[in-house]
Amino acid sequence: MGEERHRRRAAGVPPGPPPAERTRRLRALRGALQDRGLDGAVVYGSGPTHPDAVRYLSGYVHPFPRARSLLVVPASGPTVLVIDREWHREAARAMTWVDGVRAVPERDAGALSAAVEAALADCGLTDGRLGVVDDDLPAAVLEAISTAGSGGDTAFVPELWWDLVAAPTDHDVRGVRSAAEAADAGLATLASACRPGRSEREVCFDVLAELAAAGAEFRHGAAVSTHVDVGAYARSESNLQPFVHTETPLERGEMFWVDLIVCRDGYYVDCDRTVSIGEPNAAQRTIYEACAAMYEAMVEAVEPGVTGRAVWRAGHDVAAEYGYEDHLNGVYLGHTTGSTVSVPPFVAPEETRTLAAGQFLNVEPAIHVPGTGSACIENTLFVGSEGTTVLNDAPTDLIVA
Repeated sequence: MGEERHRRRAAGVPPGPPPAERTRRLRALRGALQDRGLDGAVVYGSGPTHPDAVRYLSGYVHPFPRARSLLVVPASGPTVLVIDREWHREAARAMTWVDGVRAVPERDAGALSAAVEAALADCGLTDGRLGVVDDDLPAAVLEAISTAGSGGDTAFVPELWWDLVAAPTDHDVRGVRSAAEAADAGLATLASACRPGRSEREVCFDVLAELAAAGAEFRHGAAVSTHVDVGAYARSESNLQPFVHTETPLERGEMFWVDLIVCRDGYYVDCDRTVSIGEPNAAQRTIYEACAAMYEAMVEAVEPGVTGRAVWRAGHDVAAEYGYEDHLNGVYLGHTTGSTVSVPPFVAPEETRTLAAGQFLNVEPAIHVPGTGSACIENTLFVGSEGTTVLNDAPTDLIVA
């Protein structure tokens, strides 16, 4: 397996799962189709926004953001991948394990419709009940699917993808653990990269260099590219900002968190650590202590069968004890991850869906107090049937630079 990985990387082709795992993934999808009375599925893929399901089921990685693909999977029979880059056909064939790869001219709506119609016909799906896995398709793609499958029913079933990633295999576990190892290397660099006067960009690029050396993937193979977000400003309600790399210097007296997402071989982990430039003041120290207490309570609450809302409540109640319940991260306090970066169940106040044994969950308790500081601790957890395991080994202590 190591020799094949090296050969594929040398040829510019990403590594893929072993044959038994490839077969299992398609079998799982087909079982889910049959359970829902569907004759087949169309899975949409595109550059950095929707690449995960197509990659997971076929091995295909889009060459750049605007590239699109459709994977046609019947409940039984051959599978077909349609891509919109003729020049990328040979690379697609080298990557993928599907039965056929077809290419259509970019932005040619007529050719796209004809190719989708032919793929559905060859898969026996022209008159069948068709499930569309992604419900966020471009209009031209949706029209091509609707026209080609007009002889049968078409339904949006994004939950098919959620079901697949909710049941990771041993291969998936190894992949996520490998991504966590890369993330730990990046976090170790982070601890030494933050110094007064250094810019956010310098810190980001130091950590990114370490992640690249550890095998992280960037841009095209990932819905969320490997990235480092240094929110040194800490003056808003979230660390999610339009500019990731800026010349803003790290200033003494600031306390903020750094968000690090790693994609490696198609698997994701998500990590946050808190940095204080100089010794934190009393108010900042309390913010961090509250965040650490939230983290411990949330990890303790994670187990199979628990709702995302219950995990959120465990963190919220601790924040309330410290008086920070109105200063929590405005996005959510966690999400499932692994083969994709974020699918249900989420750690959010309205989430009633439950965690399953074998899933990967990120908990990310975060507190923002504009003008004072912000703190977050985030790791990727494995939800085991006999206990929860934290996959990241990097210390969660406050980094004082």
